[in-house]
Amino acid sequence: MNATPSHDEVDRVLRLKRKEREARACYPCRKRKVKCDGTQPCRTCQKRNHPHICTYDPPRDSRRGASPAVLNIQSHVRPEQPNPERVQRQRQQDDSAIALASANPRPDDAAKNYVYSGDNSVVSILRSRASNANDSMTRDLGSVLGLQNTFNNYPFMDSRTPEEKWTSLLSVLPQRSEVLKFFHYYRVTAYPFNPILADMDRFESDMCTYLNAHSAGELRHEDKIVDRWASDKSIGHISLLLATLAAGAHYSDIDYPQRLELATDFARRSFHALRLANFLFRPSLDIIQTLLILGNTLQNMGQSDAAWALLGTTIRLAQTMGLHTERSTLQWPEYVRTKTRTLWSTIVWQDSLLCMCYDRPPIVTVTGWTMDSDLLRRTDLSYQEVMHSLCRLILDIIRPDSFLSELDRAVEALNKLDTLYQRGKPHLQVRSSCTTLQQHLEHLALKMHSSFCVSVVCRPAMKQSQSQPHLLQPEILRNRAKGSLIDASRAFLDFQALSVVPMRSWSMVHTVLSSTLLLCIWEETRNDPQCRDLQQRVIDVFSSSDSRTAEEGGVDNDGQWLSTRHIRALVTLRSALDRQQESNVPENESWMPQSLDGAGLGSGSDVRFESRKQFPLKWLYRGLLICLWYLYIL
Repeated sequence: MNATPSHDEVDRVLRLKRKEREARACYPCRKRKVKCDGTQPCRTCQKRNHPHICTYDPPRDSRRGASPAVLNIQSHVRPEQPNPERVQRQRQQDDSAIALASANPRPDDAAKNYVYSGDNSVVSILRSRASNANDSMTRDLGSVLGLQNTFNNYPFMDSRTPEEKWTSLLSVLPQRSEVLKFFHYYRVTAYPFNPILADMDRFESDMCTYLNAHSAGELRHEDKIVDRWASDKSIGHISLLLATLAAGAHYSDIDYPQRLELATDFARRSFHALRLANFLFRPSLDIIQTLLILGNTLQNMGQSDAAWALLGTTIRLAQTMGLHTERSTLQWPEYVRTKTRTLWSTIVWQDSLLCMCYDRPPIVTVTGWTMDSDLLRRTDLSYQEVMHSLCRLILDIIRPDSFLSELDRAVEALNKLDTLYQRGKPHLQVRSSCTTLQQHLEHLALKMHSSFCVSVVCRPAMKQSQSQPHLLQPEILRNRAKGSLIDASRAFLDFQALSVVPMRSWSMVHTVLSSTLLLCIWEETRNDPQCRDLQQRVIDVFSSSDSRTAEEGGVDNDGQWLSTRHIRALVTLRSALDRQQESNVPENESWMPQSLDGAGLGSGSDVRFESRKQFPLKWLYRGLLICLWYLYIL
């Protein structure tokens, strides 16, 4: 016989029933007495074209109005043990709140502003002086002043209704076979040397969730919208997944034409998913990472100028969210703040390298985030930590704010670079300390990047017509410049013997080709036997694949964005070096190009020279002109 339930148990059951009867519909649907799916904004409000008024009443406090006895019983109830799934779900909701709260503000979130504004802006001043956090003056202040976006859907595409948006999303979803094949290449080959993803563990967990949902059939039917995958946050994650597949396809082992086609297709689908997620009007952390990976993939395809333009948009969106300053993230959860710091450091990484290559002014700043004090003291920095610190230092070098002379700044920058390099782990400093393949690759990658930085710092001395032994600073810079060009070439040759990374990474290809060209034309190195040997070996690496392709009728797996015309230009340069080595003539003879026909160059015609005397040195200049024409003008 069952025992009679106590009054406390009856009260508990009644409270639960009362909670079930609480209104779950938004205010417009409840007013019209129509069905509401409980999302924000709900599908009914979207169909009626007024998602901006889809609001929910704050939940009633179940403790309000309860008797003192009931409150006393509740205070002694053992708290419910945390559910791991619930904790994970809450973490995901907190992570997405940064991007979504500004898009769909609720009345109780009126005091929260996730669109960054500086302390001196009108928005910040009025908000700081508001006596009430829910003051109507600050609730919609951004919209009133025209400082906040209002479009809930991306306006520059045809998908308007939720049904059209869902159908368009299904058309670009990554298939299970694509994820399993190409994400591995990104994870193992691309990510270790350009870690754009700020939280790889979290990303892989979300990817597993996606694969399970895909296998369960949640993403198959056009007439059945799955709400959890139709949200902007989920679509943003899908765009990020597609971006990693584009990068993975670029580093895969398939033939170059198919590799280029696949990488381009993944990038196209990723960008379409970005539009579905309304990336330009509602940026999120996933969207910022997606744009960074797509920009880096464009670089690796040889489209670095387009990557430069896309990076500018990415940086502005990141600044919209306040990622560039630590103060704007104080109200966020700690793990999100850590992720944000890492993400902004990655943006600095991308911008600083592009700025060095183009000698253009940077957009990013590092003053908004304080350096980790522990990082400044440590002498066992990892590859990623050294690269983050290196790129931060590069910004100080390419954007000087001191009154020192150009040579003084260069010497000071070299000292800082040397100090940072010596704080890395042993295998990063000395290759003999490497014990694994990954350590060898990290050592060579850092050697290439640091050597390129040194060569950029020393270029003021390289531009001088001749050495000046009586001046100490120029001589030091010229010696360091020569050593950096040699080190960069050697590191590339050793790196490409172990991995496809240097032949597929635009920054590394640019580093070795620019170093080779400078070794060719600089008077301090062009007659040096050691430098000439390095030039020959580098040119052989790029020209050998083209030779094998022509002879075997196939496509070399290591081929990348250098076209056949680029390879032909390098072969011409190699021939010019051979002729110069055989001739051994004086170097100060005058020459002048008579014609430089772009069409003729493309068809393989000769470049003619007028000279007071016909010296074999003309072949060197001929090769250099053709090489520079193809590599930097076409």
